Amino acid sequence: MCDVHGETLDVLMKGMHVGLLIGHKGVLRDAFPHEGFHMVVVVEETVVLHELRDVPTGFAILRGTIYCLNLEYPCKMKYSFQFLQRVIVKIKPDHCSAWIHGLRNKLLSYSV
Repeated sequence: MCDVHGETLDVLMKGMHVGLLIGHKGVLRDAFPHEGFHMVVVVEETVVLHELRDVPTGFAILRGTIYCLNLEYPCKMKYSFQFLQRVIVKIKPDHCSAWIHGLRNKLLSYSV
């Protein structure tokens, strides 16, 4: 695997159920860079796809991988992924949990 600041990707992927590893150049000014020099989609500590050039594409491919392989969402990120699936992408929006349904209703009640 490639070397990332002295650590190999194997070490970074240890224990990762699903995720997106983002490599960037220079100082990180935001929570994540819009463009990186190397992005990797990881499923169960295995690189599924690599050399992606931007975060939105990487995240879309991660979501597609989870959906196509019928994987369960990681427990700590369950509601985040469920919100994106049910409210943003509108895949089976009527089958969301009470927590997501309440959040959706609160967001829809606000006017811009």
